[in-house]
Amino acid sequence: MPDIYETIKQICASERQVSYPMEICYGTVISLEPFKIKLDQKKILSKTFFIVPKGVTVNSFEIGDILILFRQQGGQKYLIFDKMGEL
Repeated sequence: MPDIYETIKQICASERQVSYPMEICYGTVISLEPFKIKLDQKKILSKTFFIVPKGVTVNSFEIGDILILFRQQGGQKYLIFDKMGEL
């Protein structure tokens, strides 16, 4: 018989994920041609993973720019929101 405690724990974790339709994350531009963003030490994404606002092009960025990204919940698509800046 499955452990009821573990089953309830999995249901609760799934419910929490559904209540957050997106996650904010940050990535660093590491290449412009081909366009690539590094999210962490192991995850490097190409342009096929990104949704960009109208008017945003590769020329909008420089290598080393840190971007604010919204990750679509349950998927592998990222909306490029903006470049990270300072006050």
